Amino acid sequence: MTLFDDLYEKGRTAVLAGQHYTETPPVDGGPAWGLSVVVRPSPTLAARMAAVAAEALTLAGPGHWPTGNAHSSHFTLRCLETYRTGVPASDPMVGRVGDALRKAVVGLRPFRLEVTGLTLTPGSVMACAEADGDTAELLKDRLGEALGADGHYEAGFRRAIWYANLVHFAAPIAEPACLVDWVGERRRLHLGEVLITEVELLRWDDDGSQMVPAVFEAVPLS
Repeated sequence: MTLFDDLYEKGRTAVLAGQHYTETPPVDGGPAWGLSVVVRPSPTLAARMAAVAAEALTLAGPGHWPTGNAHSSHFTLRCLETYRTGVPASDPMVGRVGDALRKAVVGLRPFRLEVTGLTLTPGSVMACAEADGDTAELLKDRLGEALGADGHYEAGFRRAIWYANLVHFAAPIAEPACLVDWVGERRRLHLGEVLITEVELLRWDDDGSQMVPAVFEAVPLS
C-alpha cells in the first residue's frame, strides 16, 4: 500500500463518518500556511487541475476552499514557519530564505512532476504527483542545508510525497458517499506533467474564501 492509498482509506473513513477535518482561516502562530517554498504547475496543467477541483466542489458543496484553482494550485517543497499575517518583502526572514534558495538551486537542472491521479485525505481532495530522477530530492536536501537555522520549522521532517491539494474541506460535505466514489474512480486519473523550471518563495493570504499566494521571488533552476 502506498502513502496515497493509505491517505485514501483514512480520508474515506473520515468523510463517510462526517469526521473530516475542517479548515478555518489561519491566525498568527497557527501551524499551517506560513512562509513557504513551492513549485507550481504549468498553465495547461493548472487548468486541468482547476477543472477537476471544480468538479469535486460540486459534490463537496458550498463553503470549501478551491485551493486547486489556477491561481493557487501548488506543490509545497517546504513550509518555513507558523503563520504570520501580511509578511512584507522587507522581512529579514524573506531575505535570508531567498539567499538560501538561490544557493540551493545552483547547478540543478529542471525536473518533471507528473500528476498521476487523485486521493482523498481527512481534510482534502488531493492530486498525487511523482518526480522524475533525483533532482527533486536533491533540491530538498540542498535547501535544508542552505537554510541552516531558518529551516527549524520542518527540521527532522521530510515530505515523502509530492501532492497538490485541490479542495480543502471547510464546511460540511454535501454528498460524502458520492465524493468518496468520485475520488475512488479517479485514483489513476492522469492529468499531465510539468517541467519545473523555477522555485517560488511566497506567503499565503486569506481572501475570504481561500488562501491565495503572494510571491516574493521566483528562483530559476539552471
